[in-house]
Parts: sequence; structure tokens; C-alpha cells
Amino acid sequence: MMHLFRRLSWKLAIVTGILVCLVVLALSIPIYWQTRNTLEDQLADHLRTNIESISEKLDPGLIDFIRKYPGSTIVKDSLVESLNHELRKYSAGAIYLIDRQENIFLVAGNRASAVQSSMIHKHEIQKSRAKGIAFSPLFSNTSGKTYKSVFKVINIDNASEIVLGLDADARFLKYTARLRRRIISIGIIVLIFSIIAASILSQTLTRPLRLLSKFARDIGKGRAETTNFQRRYDEIGFLGKTMENMRHEIDQREKDNKQLIASVAHEIRNPLAGMQVNAELLLETTRKMKEIHSYSRAVAKEIANLSNIVENFLAYARPIESTLTSQSIRAILEEIITNIQQDFPNHIIKIYGDGSATIHQGKIKHAFFNILKNACESSAPNMEIVISIQSKNEMLSISFLNQGPPIPVEIQSQIFEAFFSTKSSGVGLGLSISKSIVEQHGGKILLTRSDSSGTEFVIQLPTG
Repeated sequence: MMHLFRRLSWKLAIVTGILVCLVVLALSIPIYWQTRNTLEDQLADHLRTNIESISEKLDPGLIDFIRKYPGSTIVKDSLVESLNHELRKYSAGAIYLIDRQENIFLVAGNRASAVQSSMIHKHEIQKSRAKGIAFSPLFSNTSGKTYKSVFKVINIDNASEIVLGLDADARFLKYTARLRRRIISIGIIVLIFSIIAASILSQTLTRPLRLLSKFARDIGKGRAETTNFQRRYDEIGFLGKTMENMRHEIDQREKDNKQLIASVAHEIRNPLAGMQVNAELLLETTRKMKEIHSYSRAVAKEIANLSNIVENFLAYARPIESTLTSQSIRAILEEIITNIQQDFPNHIIKIYGDGSATIHQGKIKHAFFNILKNACESSAPNMEIVISIQSKNEMLSISFLNQGPPIPVEIQSQIFEAFFSTKSSGVGLGLSISKSIVEQHGGKILLTRSDSSGTEFVIQLPTG
């Protein structure tokens, strides 16, 4: 899962989705609160008008009489009937009177709602005594209905303050709750669609970038193919065309360099062959002259080394032939071991496993020979060199493990570079040639480990 969030396309999609969601919220939340506040303000204005109208119709003396003589049911019922008429007129929930001890001594309408309101709105009741009128926030009664209360003080002749309370039905404000739910639903839908749209859009950007990245890696490996970025006219297309031109320039420069190397090697090869023949004749002639014969043998040895260097240059410069066939790797390795043990007779080389790969036999022999020769040169006589062949995921893995001293960590990244060598002799083309040959076959060559337990090179080739 974490791997997905490392991809640019997902990051773009998520960021875009969050931005769209924030924009929706930034636009919708103020609209919601503005709508709700406007409706509440309108309700408060209506409540102010209604309670003013009701208070004007009330007789303070009559209210004071009922407060003093609560047992006078005739007067009390008459006032309740009058308030019930006002209640129906204004579609209110309850109208009630509260004395200075916060006790309700007269109620018209829903008494439970009036009692609940007087209990939870004591602060607003006190505020009305100080300012003349006060409004409560919205509240729900025991039946779940939404109300808003308004309180107005009524001054009696003897300076006692009676508070008139009015509970107005505010259920029409439930539409604001519906508006809020719709805003949330729309926000979620917009978020989902924006993430999907941004993901699709980002794919049009990130997929070409991934192709360009692969193209760059293939250029580095020397097996890049022509891309189709010529059809694009944006920045990605421009970058693709630039990389394509770079590939052509690198290919041309590499061809020129290899052609130069091949030409020089051929020019050296012909006189070298003559020198080798003459060196062999000189060895034959000076067989009985010990001192001169030793010199002749040294000359012949150096000529042989020079011939080997020329062959390496030619192998590096020659492109691989297009004809590849499926062949047994074990049979090729056994042939190489037979030849190499002429120079390293005391080394023990073992092979485990077998498998076929699609190869050019002559080229792959050269690659295997270089790896195996390095293994023999790096390890002492009578030490085992183990070759393991395994097939996995349509690739054949050939492991070369020797028990020689490890390659220093600081130079491990350079060992496959052309002309890099830690040996006093040679030009440092062995591993570079092997790498080039293996990659021309569509494979890989890796230094998998080099420590006190041994050094292991692994060649991976497509199975045949």
C-alpha cells in the first residue's frame, strides 16, 4: 500500500481531491451557516413581534392577582383561554409566566416544554430581567421537536418582575440540517470523482515519465529502442525527442569508437601473427642455447599476451550476430573448463545443475571464459570454484563462486567499467566484455556478494 503512495500519480490524485474538497467546503459551509443564521434571525424577529403583541394584551393587575391568589381558577382559566387563543394564532408551543423565584405559575399549551425551557434557559431568563427581552438557542423538548424561546419582562405596579415566556416551533430549521447533510454528501461525491479524474489525468503525465525513465535506463544498458514521443508536442514530447537524439548520438559515438578499436586491432593483428610465427621459429632454433632460448620464450609469452589483448579488443568492438539458438549451458561450461584447466590444472571446478538459454555460442563462451578465468586467478590452487545453474521465472541463472579474497567495497561499483583493472597486466576489458555480451543477449551480470565467505558473480540469461 505504501508503495502506491510513493507514485506521483497517486500523490497528484490525492492532493487534487483534497484541494477540491477544501474548495467545496470553503464555498458550502459559509452558505450553510449564512442560511441557518438568516432563518434564525427571521425567527427571532417574528418572536420579538409576537411576544410584544402578547405582552401588550396582558393586564398586569390581572397577572399580579393570579400570582397572589393561585386558587382563583375562574380568573386563571380565563387568562389561559386568552393565551391559548394567542397560541393558536402564532402557532406557538407554549406561553407561560415565571415569577422572581423562577417558578412557572401559569401555562398555556405544552407544559412539559415550558418546564424544560425554564430549566435550561435560566441564563436567558435572567438576561431578560436585565435587558427587557432575551432569546434562547434552539432546543429539543422531550418529544424531539425543535423550539426556540423568547423571554420578556413584564413590570407589575408593585415593582415585581414577571417574565413572559414563548416557545415557538422551529422545526422548519430542520431543512438546514438537510442542507448540511446534502453538502456533506455532495462533498464526498465531488471528492471521489475529483480523485478519479485527477488519477486518470495524472496517468497521462506519469506514464510517459515512467516510459522515459525506462528509456533512460535502457540507454545506459545500451539496448534502448525507438520511442513514440515524436507524436507529443508538449514538454514530455520535447524531453523524449531530446533523449532520442541523445541515444542516436551515443550509439553513433559507440559505433565510431568500436570501429576505431576494431580497425586498430586488425592493423595490429596481422603483424602480430607474423611476430608470433617468428617467435615460435626462434624458440625452435634456440632450443639448445639456454640463455637465448629463455629470452625467446619471454618474447613469445609477451606476444601471446598481446595477441590475447587484441582478441579482447575485437570481442569488445564486434556487435553480436542476430542468429541465436537454444543451447545447453552446462555443455558449454564443461568445454570451457577443459580448456581453462590447461592453464590452471590444480584448481577444482565443479558444476551443479543444467539448463538451456537462447545464445550466440561463440560470444557467450567468451563471457563465461572471462568470468571463470578471473575466478581462477583470484583463488589459490586446490580451492573449489562452484558453478550453479538454476532456472527461475523464464531466466537461467549461472552462479560463479570462488573462495578468493574479497573485492574491496570501494571499487565494486567500477569492476564492470571498460579499461578498469586492479591487475598489473591486462587492459581491464574482461568483465566489461562479459557484461556487454550478456546484456546483448537480454540478460544481466551481477556481483551478488564479495566477502570473507567468497566472491559470487551471477549471469542471468533468457531461457531457451
